[in-house]
Amino acid sequence: MLLIFIAEVVMAGLLTMMVSGNNLSAAVGTIIGARTVRRRTGLLIGLAGFSIGLVTEGRFLLSASGSLMPRSDYYVFLAFLVSFVIFTIATYFRTPLSLTMALVGTAAGISLRLSFPVPYSFLFLLILVWILAPVLSIAGSFALSRLIQAREPKNAWETAATSKVLLIAASFFTAFTLGANTLGLILTLAGASTWVYVSMLIGIAVGSIFLGGGTIKRIGEELYSMRYSSALVSLLVSSISVEVSTIFGVPLSNTQTLTSSVVGTGLSYRYKTIYLRPYLVIIGMWVVSPIAGFILGFLI
Repeated sequence: MLLIFIAEVVMAGLLTMMVSGNNLSAAVGTIIGARTVRRRTGLLIGLAGFSIGLVTEGRFLLSASGSLMPRSDYYVFLAFLVSFVIFTIATYFRTPLSLTMALVGTAAGISLRLSFPVPYSFLFLLILVWILAPVLSIAGSFALSRLIQAREPKNAWETAATSKVLLIAASFFTAFTLGANTLGLILTLAGASTWVYVSMLIGIAVGSIFLGGGTIKRIGEELYSMRYSSALVSLLVSSISVEVSTIFGVPLSNTQTLTSSVVGTGLSYRYKTIYLRPYLVIIGMWVVSPIAGFILGFLI
């Protein structure tokens, strides 16, 4: 029993390390790339956002975790292991994958195998949110970008300075919401003990420092060239969507909302070409990851 608990805690830290490293560039890549802040400062902003979000709001996902699968160190360890394998494969192919969706699918598969009564109303709510969130993110970022474009800045220098400050705040908020939601799901599934907190905080630090290359950064590069205003809108709309979901205790992927927000801002420019192929690949992974997790969770 003790060995299973230790394995569960270690796996929670490893998953956290992978998530933090792969999502660091999504949160702070813009402010580092644009030299708004130095790399070290950007790393600290992301690390602080992940950690504070996890500690302050991570428990908001407690009800969702209890609905998804039984509280068992052994089965939670299996869910983490399957999700880790899926996430590692996606990382190898540099494809942005939603760990949230893979983990939820795996937990649901294990619960079905164990005949654990997962509320159908909760599963329906999850699927509905996963469908509506990208649509609303695209619409919200499109509308906000058009609103910004319609306004003529009176003082270009002052506007640029304000945009930089807001962009730093939005970057922190993006990291915060990932810590609260995605990492919060890991935390609550693992039982939210002191040892789990310690393991996950170590995972955040190691992942942010040593695995901070990330995968989502290429979305902005391949779909269209990001501007200050575009990056700000994308991060802001995505973060608000995830934060609202966290408050209501619903697991939602930052990958979904951020990718969709990027597309929404890209569509707002009339003469901007968007390459849809990377986006279609990502949509495919949104469908495949929970299904793959569900099948593997059921079989194991």
